[in-house]
Amino acid sequence: MSKEIEQRDIGRVELSDSQELVISMVDNEKLDIRIWIKTDEYSGSTKRGVRFYLFDGNWEEFKKLIDKADKVYQKI
Repeated sequence: MSKEIEQRDIGRVELSDSQELVISMVDNEKLDIRIWIKTDEYSGSTKRGVRFYLFDGNWEEFKKLIDKADKVYQKI
């Protein structure tokens, strides 16, 4: 018997009429950042994205990387 996955949205950013960037929490231990699409044939998540296990140290490194990217953006 498989465990049911608990996933809840944290936020969404509209990228285009048919795409959104969705951040969600999975099982209170993983942060999922993924592209979702809306078309006539399919609506839902794609394989384009990344999932961070919050307790292995990668999340902290990713936040530092985002801070660096933001500093570069602020200089533009």
